[in-house]
Amino acid sequence: MDAVIGLGNAGCNIVDEFAKYPQYKTYKIDVGLEKSKSSFPLEKQDKIENYEEKLPTLKYFFRGLRGEILFVVGGGGKVSSASLAILKNLKNKCKINVLYIRPSVSLLNQTQAMLERMTFGVFQEYARSGVFERLYVVSNEEIEHILGGISIKNYYNKINEIIVSTLHMINIYKNNKSISNTYGDLPLGARISTFGMLDEENDEEKVFFPLDNVSDVVYYYAYNKQRLETDSNIMSSIKKNIEVAKSDDIRATYGIYETDYEQDYVYCMYHTSEIQR
Repeated sequence: MDAVIGLGNAGCNIVDEFAKYPQYKTYKIDVGLEKSKSSFPLEKQDKIENYEEKLPTLKYFFRGLRGEILFVVGGGGKVSSASLAILKNLKNKCKINVLYIRPSVSLLNQTQAMLERMTFGVFQEYARSGVFERLYVVSNEEIEHILGGISIKNYYNKINEIIVSTLHMINIYKNNKSISNTYGDLPLGARISTFGMLDEENDEEKVFFPLDNVSDVVYYYAYNKQRLETDSNIMSSIKKNIEVAKSDDIRATYGIYETDYEQDYVYCMYHTSEIQR
């Protein structure tokens, strides 16, 4: 990804996490921001639909933006209704990926819940049709469960940190040479995705959204250089994990990467073409 664009409070907070890494250009769009080269303020609207209908031109804000982008937005937020109007400015210039932060739906009011269902549904249809390169979905509730409880003060900071660090590392390995891999092309329609991590010690996959009808799982094994040189059981362990993950309906592939980290990590990506509810 060349750039990350955040819309609304949730999207802008995620962008602030991505800004810690030098690989990304970052842009923020929300009510109350100070205007700058990387921040675009929206006027507060009385009606939700006005965020789309009265969206000002973003031609100059996005000037020069090319390549592959990640657009980040949280479900249920009023300004999320401007998402498609914003992305129209980029559809002929960039490959668009969307990171959709699904909130705790049970806590939304009626208006927020309606907007969340509509936004989530439209994003999925756009992804399946190929308008979006990929739609990544993560759930705040799932990540809270993975982290084992979070204090109120640090709730969103901790969730955002794990979302961004995980997706960033997957991006790093996708763009680096592996020692060995079995990657293949995904089905054209399998553009609805989530990601997570594999806890090898407990043989537990920690998935950031409960994706239904997964068709493909991709594992990124990031191992310490010394372990790769001395541990003769790595390959058999990986093969065993892949065999367990496979079924008649699920393809499982992997790549192995050398790192200088003391700790080993395994990141996972899950894909489907099925609409999620």
